[in-house]
Amino acid sequence: MSRTPVLLLVLVLSGCASGGGSAGTSATASMTAAAGPRGSANVIVAAEIPGTGAQNALEVIQQLRPSMLRTRNGSTGEGATGTNIVIYVDGVRAGERMTLTAVPAANIREIRFLSASDATTRFGTGHPVGAILVATKR
Repeated sequence: MSRTPVLLLVLVLSGCASGGGSAGTSATASMTAAAGPRGSANVIVAAEIPGTGAQNALEVIQQLRPSMLRTRNGSTGEGATGTNIVIYVDGVRAGERMTLTAVPAANIREIRFLSASDATTRFGTGHPVGAILVATKR
């Protein structure tokens, strides 16, 4: 008989504890939603693009992740040695930095930066400052 009040108390307390956890979770979720979706430092996702007002992929990168266009020494990917970052659109080598202006922002699904070593591993030599991969909505 003495167990019934104890069990009742345990149930009430566990119900209160789980209710508090839900409120904290929804508050965190709403804060994340208010901040907007964001990829990592090396990825731009499509949901980030509409608020930028950018017209093409180069403008998207310049506004959201300008660090993708900088090499390790801080230059803009067009170094004094003439070494440019390599651009791939839907897996096909498209050229250098300025080819990003030909990709409309509305068509972008994802933009991903690959370091020089990752780009070399994936595509072979010729990526001394890395690569930018643009995946479009097909």
